[in-house]
Amino acid sequence: MLDSANGSQTEGGDDWAQRSAYWLDCVRKHTPKRKLRERQSSPLILTGQGVSLRIDKGALLVSDGFTHYPQEKAIHRFFPGDLSLPKRIVVVDGSGDLTLDAIDWLAEQGVTLVRLKWDGTPIAAIGANGMLFDRDKVNWQVAQRSNEAARLAFAVPLIQAKADASLHNLEHQFPPFHSKMRAIRVIREAVQELHRKPPDTINELLRIEGRIAAIYFNSWRSLNLKWKGLRQLPIPEHWQTFRARTSLRETVTLSNRNATHPINAILNYAYGLLESHVRIGVLADGYDPVEGILHSRATRDRHSLVFDLMEPLRPVVDRAIIELVLNETYSAKDFVVQSDGVCRLTPELARRVVQVVQAELARERG
Repeated sequence: MLDSANGSQTEGGDDWAQRSAYWLDCVRKHTPKRKLRERQSSPLILTGQGVSLRIDKGALLVSDGFTHYPQEKAIHRFFPGDLSLPKRIVVVDGSGDLTLDAIDWLAEQGVTLVRLKWDGTPIAAIGANGMLFDRDKVNWQVAQRSNEAARLAFAVPLIQAKADASLHNLEHQFPPFHSKMRAIRVIREAVQELHRKPPDTINELLRIEGRIAAIYFNSWRSLNLKWKGLRQLPIPEHWQTFRARTSLRETVTLSNRNATHPINAILNYAYGLLESHVRIGVLADGYDPVEGILHSRATRDRHSLVFDLMEPLRPVVDRAIIELVLNETYSAKDFVVQSDGVCRLTPELARRVVQVVQAELARERG
């Protein structure tokens, strides 16, 4: 059972319902209140089973889906010209129905309907102009990207927040290890430099961020998983200690993908959850996830703006994973080794990772 007052977890059969109710309440609390003569700027986000958009007596009738039981079905009624009508309605996963007259109604009222997969990948956009993105917001992204001063104004606070949180983790989350105080001192000096004299170029900003990240992830060597049942279920030798964030399969260009160590597999899964979380927010607000400001857009498949906005939240996710690593005892059955040596999580462990990451992100939002 989930205690929604403090986000802690206890055992029980209704934790899914409690968790779903908690997240619904978070959405309500974090939806800005609309001024009297102002149109609703926040998107309406729908999910679950039985989502419905139809026209009833000239008004748009929107039924949210069911995600758990028991749950009171949320129904919204919007009249033509209604200022409470959002400019975007976003349907994340789930199932339901959409009528043709509802599509026409949305187009007439200038509302875009966006359909996303469970991981935030866009499927379709219909309604106002069939555009997945808000043109003004995308133009803003492009303008920021083309101006070095604007890029820095956008990027420096993100990296400062990431650096501050990384230092906090190192000071308070990591167990003692022989070079901990030196690592803290070096990162603290870099963080102070970042705040005292912000870089004049993006390259310099990334250089400082890279220096902090290298020391920070080198400190992860102090985090080793505790194992049980190794006589019956042995593990690969290199699982006994954590040596690097990169995969042993990557020998030419070092990469974090295709994890070969359980900690990296857990981190990759957690960062994947964070990426989906951020992407849904970016698309819901009408931005183009590809048009990054800090990170470059190499291809349309690289969602650079998502990576930009993930930066200050990565250490938040790290906190959840550090606690999971330190406080649990693992079995070889918790992981699957593929034929190419890549390590994957079992579904139940993956579920637990989802749980702790969501709870930590909720605490961060306050």
